[in-house]
Amino acid sequence: MLAGHLFRMMRTAKLMSLSASNAKGVAARAGDKALGFRPITDFIAEMANDTIHYATKINHLALTVSRTAVNDLRTLDGARRFAEAREQIDDSGQAAFIDHLIRQADEKRTAMHAETAEIMAQLNAQLDEIHQRVRGSTIIVSNSRTEASRAGEFQKYLDSIADSVELSARDIQLEISKCRKLIESLDTLDDSSRNTPDYRLRTGTS
Repeated sequence: MLAGHLFRMMRTAKLMSLSASNAKGVAARAGDKALGFRPITDFIAEMANDTIHYATKINHLALTVSRTAVNDLRTLDGARRFAEAREQIDDSGQAAFIDHLIRQADEKRTAMHAETAEIMAQLNAQLDEIHQRVRGSTIIVSNSRTEASRAGEFQKYLDSIADSVELSARDIQLEISKCRKLIESLDTLDDSSRNTPDYRLRTGTS
């Protein structure tokens, strides 16, 4: 689901980038009438490109979390099976070997949980980067409309572009909010996974 929100975010950002390109074309035709609009188009394009950049990074991080979660479940299942086998073994040599495997599994899970926690922090940091950039769109849209009002016969075109940027920014912020909720749910699941029984306690290993 996170990938779907990121895809929509990037698609919206690409539309915003297209709006910036259209705005540059209109501003060029308007000449001096839209002189103040030109730097605004550069900001819009930069905001769109940054959004695409960070959304792509988030997607890669989310895939890493997904793979780690699958590995964690497999390792947990392996530790459970080792513990069950350990309870049925009387031979001290074999028991010691299985105890060693259980310790390895638990250490591996501890490392994976630490890695997941770090990635979660990175995910939120990347979302913050997008949020900070898109938050400035309110001022940009306001300035765009001010400059559009001075563009004479080109005003309606520039107003339309300002409306498009405003809508795109609102959609991106909505997707950011949804992504945060999903990341929080992933973090909750990881916390639950951390609280699963330590099979070393069951076997008496340390």
